[in-house]
Amino acid sequence: MEAKTLPPLQLEARYDSRVWGGNRLAQWLNLPAAPSPLGEIWLVYAENRIADGPLQGQTLAAVAEQYGALLLGSVSFERSGSQFPLLAKFIDAADHLSVQVHPDDEYAHTVEAATGFNGKTEAWYLLQTEVNAQLIHGFKRATSREECNQLIEAERLPELLRSVPAHAGTTIFVPAGTIHAINAGVMLFEIQQTSDLTYRIYDYGRPREMHIERALDVLDYRAAEPAETPPTQLDSRRTLLVKCRYFAMERWQLHGRADSATLPTSFEIITVIDGSATLRSFHGVWELTLGTTLVLPASLGAYTYEVANSVTLLRCYVPTEEL
Repeated sequence: MEAKTLPPLQLEARYDSRVWGGNRLAQWLNLPAAPSPLGEIWLVYAENRIADGPLQGQTLAAVAEQYGALLLGSVSFERSGSQFPLLAKFIDAADHLSVQVHPDDEYAHTVEAATGFNGKTEAWYLLQTEVNAQLIHGFKRATSREECNQLIEAERLPELLRSVPAHAGTTIFVPAGTIHAINAGVMLFEIQQTSDLTYRIYDYGRPREMHIERALDVLDYRAAEPAETPPTQLDSRRTLLVKCRYFAMERWQLHGRADSATLPTSFEIITVIDGSATLRSFHGVWELTLGTTLVLPASLGAYTYEVANSVTLLRCYVPTEEL
């Protein structure tokens, strides 16, 4: 495919059962009932395949390798080469996830170099939360490797962990090194660096592998920063939810017609979280319903949303600034 502009890409999502998963994602998205608890839907990942169009059947990684900045944008291509740098997913926690931490890029690229993964900074947009649902985000107070190790051995680590209330519509920023957990009763959208490096520290008695030494290597032992990121209203339709060097996430609430365009600096990931719309571009027409996720290549250029009633979507991209 010779091109100076690429079409929107819809991917075949990956559905993952998890011991802590539930049935809310299937109900919310009107999916067939799963035989085991559905914990995650990987919406955008380098190994997901293109679902339709001229690139159908190719992985996102292969398209990124072939088309480089036409897909990724100049900023992303300069920083990460042909690697697709972000992963987007839905998560449904019917039970507590393990208490865990992710490494930063430096640790991932040295100690975990064989995996090929980056570090993992992530952010959560909370979609649904049960009454009194909580998240774990950071330490209540400053601590040390030695104290953490002692409390882990004594099975008293929860004494150090800060719990924060989980409210739908809020955004939680989780930099690499932050001890954290999604607790029962939370369904969310996650945007993160492309990585699957997770070090479990505490798992509520479940017999899964722990990664204590590596977790102790990468933990940020300072008292936790505020978990929730305050939104910034960009205009009447767009709200900036979170921004860091790896990604930015906005919430768009649209009615009627809205014209937009990708920038040559970055691709966009758009995910519908309420309502429906039609997206039109030079390449064709895409119907957007609840859960629909598209990768809009940096070279796409102008496109239009046509909204009969209303639509709310999340828009993620790589920011120009290295914050």
